[in-house]
Amino acid sequence: MEKIESSKLKILISFLGTGNYQKVKYQLNGQSFESDLSILPINEYFKPNKIYIIGTKDSRWEMVANLNYERLEIPAGKSADEFWQMFDLFRKNITVGESEVAFDITHCFRSIPFFVVIFIQFIKFMEKSTEVSHIFYGILDQKTNESQIIDLRPVLDLLDWMEAIASLKKYGDLDDLCLLVEKTEKQARKQGVKQLRLANLKKELKQLTDITKMTYVPQLGEISEVLKQLLDDEILREETKIYLRPLSLLLPELKEMIGRFKKPTEWEAQLEAAKWYLENKKPSQALLVLREAIVTFKCLASGVDPYEREKREEVEKKLGEAVKSKSQDPLHKLWDKVTQLRNKVAHALMKRRENIDPDRSIRKVNELISEAESVMKEQKHGS
Repeated sequence: MEKIESSKLKILISFLGTGNYQKVKYQLNGQSFESDLSILPINEYFKPNKIYIIGTKDSRWEMVANLNYERLEIPAGKSADEFWQMFDLFRKNITVGESEVAFDITHCFRSIPFFVVIFIQFIKFMEKSTEVSHIFYGILDQKTNESQIIDLRPVLDLLDWMEAIASLKKYGDLDDLCLLVEKTEKQARKQGVKQLRLANLKKELKQLTDITKMTYVPQLGEISEVLKQLLDDEILREETKIYLRPLSLLLPELKEMIGRFKKPTEWEAQLEAAKWYLENKKPSQALLVLREAIVTFKCLASGVDPYEREKREEVEKKLGEAVKSKSQDPLHKLWDKVTQLRNKVAHALMKRRENIDPDRSIRKVNELISEAESVMKEQKHGS
């Protein structure tokens, strides 16, 4: 069992039931302790600065009389209402900010362990400075009268991965995934493992995240190609199986995501990026990228390098002039609609009396992306 060294205040939160607890031989981190409660060997091993013991009014409080602890009585958890009472009691009476916290759920009763896991997730969400380092649980072998205390911390790691996967699927957000890869890579280095491909993965994922946040769309294709080659690397695949098993399930999804941005032309890649931003609940960025996709399309159609700023600005100017002259060209009409909506969204905060319907604007962005795809593909084939 890995012992996490920390300079933070150490807090142990333990549970006490109503059982007929007998002396057993507890095994923890290679050491043997004879005790009738798990909290005693855990206290010796973890060495907390503060202890909370949680139980009902009928718990065996007399068995912890010699410990210095803070007592918290809770209901038995027999109904939804009692679970909410427990939640309020935990929240009001347990202070864990700026600390390292360990839980001992060996003597938990009924469904309390499930509640504890949920509460731990709540702590991690609300108290960013809190580090949950251990969830201790003693498994009693009736034949030998020995109890092996294990650390269920990997359960929380798995929940972290579930959150990272949810963020990726819902919002295309790679932040949580980057943090997990970085954390795992650091742990491997502490164990003496060097030159992991995971270090490269961490770096490239971070770069992809920053690029998508800042809407640096021209760089998406380049970073996508680097990531694709990395994800195809056999050594990286083996490393994920050893150190990041949940990530191996995500690799196909990551490859699909980055593969979207590899298109024959820049405008097609930008149009795909606009779709991706909209799908991932970022309509303002989708609209911004859509506008740039139209300019890029017109640049390429005119034989102009879309990345030469002065020439690109000239193309934008000509698009604006075409709109002013009431051109009926579908591309010019599209440009007019996109720029109007973009300006409306960009200056919404400056117009107090103008009500903007967000849902309607999002639907409009979707319609404009579909229209742009149709117009530009038609003009591309017609040229």
